[in-house]
Amino acid sequence: MSSNLIRWSGLAALLGGAMWVVKGGLIMLGGPDPNLFVPAQLFFALGLLGLHTRLAKRGGRLGRIGGGLAYAAVALSMVNTPYSVFFAERGPQTPFPFNVTYFLASLAIFIGLVFLGIAALRANVLPGRWRILPLIVGLSALLPAWVLAFIHLEVPVVVLGVAWVLIGYVLWSGRSASARQPARLR
Repeated sequence: MSSNLIRWSGLAALLGGAMWVVKGGLIMLGGPDPNLFVPAQLFFALGLLGLHTRLAKRGGRLGRIGGGLAYAAVALSMVNTPYSVFFAERGPQTPFPFNVTYFLASLAIFIGLVFLGIAALRANVLPGRWRILPLIVGLSALLPAWVLAFIHLEVPVVVLGVAWVLIGYVLWSGRSASARQPARLR
């Protein structure tokens, strides 16, 4: 059951990341904005649940906090997705509750990713070179990547989208750190 949840959440993270890449790419090429942020947010939140499940109670306190934020992000995103259909064209004039729930869901996703990234790093549940990726994505979304927004608004969106695709791939592929370690000889 949990391996299926992890794989499906990996697929969700892949899809959410691809949505951000498409959105950012279209805007950078001068195309229309496809308004994919809110649906991608739901897929990212579902990806967090897979990372939390991958920890399998080995994440400690940080894993529990990150898992709680993942569940909050899923709940808020499930409220935001249908709500955004009605207000997608209004942009900044969206009603007060939607702005707050959207901001809180985004914050829960990236702060949850930082907590889950630290817990995953400590628990050694991801294979070698992928081990640090969730933590880097969470931190870059909260801090330095948005400095790039002053250069070109969509560059961080594309970069973070590609990173989410990679996180999704790791979850979907089912690779684990223990599966890649050689057996000891006696």
